[in-house]
Amino acid sequence: MIRFLAIALALLSAPPASAQAGDIGGAMHRLAAIWRPIAAGANQEAVRRACTGALDELAAVDAELPAELSPQNLARVRPPNGLIVIPLGAEPTGAFFFPPAALPWFASGLGAVSVVDEAQGRLSVRDAGGAEIGLQLGALGSTPALRVSSAGGEAQTFVGCAPTLAP
Repeated sequence: MIRFLAIALALLSAPPASAQAGDIGGAMHRLAAIWRPIAAGANQEAVRRACTGALDELAAVDAELPAELSPQNLARVRPPNGLIVIPLGAEPTGAFFFPPAALPWFASGLGAVSVVDEAQGRLSVRDAGGAEIGLQLGALGSTPALRVSSAGGEAQTFVGCAPTLAP
């Protein structure tokens, strides 16, 4: 993952910072993970099953990243199950988003995050295709959870399985 971030920072320009409300740094740190789909209200056994193989999926996506990290090449990166979020260190609102094929309305690549309602955990992402995607951070028991919603009302719940940033 370090290889990916170093090359990406050198080759891609970050999107401009958007107006922020709340703690974007904290939100980005919470978002930095591989998220796997799960049914809303699931128990800890369902969380364990959802996260099985998440680290392997993360490693496979890292190994399959194209040599040329252009927006067009990054747009083709789609993990089979998880949503991978890798924040940019130099740009506090920027992150790479790699959504699964189950979220066809969420474009892979560089996106910009803004805090909508810090108390509710609500964020907005302008994805690589320019679409606004709604995010809501929460928890299923002690496990981080993320609700991802399209502008058209489609939504999916994910659980945080492994961080993509060092603590």
